[in-house]
Amino acid sequence: MRKIAALAGAAMLSAAWMGTSPAFAQSGPTVRFGHMNSPTHIVHRGAERMRAALEQAGVRMELFPSAQLGENSAVLEQLTLGANIITQVGPGTIAQYAPNYSVLVYPFLYNNFEEVKRLIESPLVKSWEPGLARNNIKLLCAFNFGTRDLYTRNRPVRTPADAAGLKVRVQPVAIYTELVRSMGGQPTPMPWPEVYSALSQGVIDAAEAPPNALLDQKHTEAARFYMQTNHILDASVIVMSLRAFNALPAPQQQSLQKAANEMCDWMTGEATRSYDESVAEIERRGMTIVRDVDRAAFARNAEGIAAAFPNWTPNLVGEVRKALGR
Repeated sequence: MRKIAALAGAAMLSAAWMGTSPAFAQSGPTVRFGHMNSPTHIVHRGAERMRAALEQAGVRMELFPSAQLGENSAVLEQLTLGANIITQVGPGTIAQYAPNYSVLVYPFLYNNFEEVKRLIESPLVKSWEPGLARNNIKLLCAFNFGTRDLYTRNRPVRTPADAAGLKVRVQPVAIYTELVRSMGGQPTPMPWPEVYSALSQGVIDAAEAPPNALLDQKHTEAARFYMQTNHILDASVIVMSLRAFNALPAPQQQSLQKAANEMCDWMTGEATRSYDESVAEIERRGMTIVRDVDRAAFARNAEGIAAAFPNWTPNLVGEVRKALGR
């Protein structure tokens, strides 16, 4: 049923893109930007900036925050089937079409986002792009979604032993599931919009996210302890339908790519700048910040995660570290 729904959505949205109605000829192409964040999140504010830039190039963008078009993997599926969608997803989500991409969010891998950008622009990662193209995915740009930390309803966590048995919400993506297992917790896949009520009701014990995302969803009202595990520097990507991109005239392609790059640079700056401010705001709202986390112990446990990804090319983590100059 999900496949049928995705096909139907793709057909309707593609019709709008390709100009099957008189309105298309009058107003130019229209693209839909759908994402799971609220209208106050950096992704939506970044998309608003991109929309303003595209208007100057004769491309209309409609924004759909708060999962109005569906959760990440469902929206990405519509995109692969031809829908005129731009969306924000994690590398772990596009990895269902090109497996190596999930290594971009491997735990405890980077020192800063400049290393992420260098890796994404490297020949190693560029060599994976045909896997996306075969599935109608064009990667427009990457940005820093934030540094991910662990937070809990009622238990401080300083070591992997402290996390034993915690039911931790994860994205329905393998790399995050394996991360939580390495921490000692029990991965509990769940859509992001459901996390607030699940924390409030005790359905889950914990979650992990960047601090600005926690604030965006008001999780400070349902959780007491915030651990600065810094376990993933969360690269995220902006993608769109490759066929829809190729259907644009060259000047509009260039304008769209330029607007996307500027959006990603702006979001990276905002996420990087706001980390300390967001943690301070979390503390002001009553959560206890646990700063003395044994990150080295968590990092050692995470070293074995690669074994859970047999579809990766051999020694992929080693190749990534080589590309980073390690």
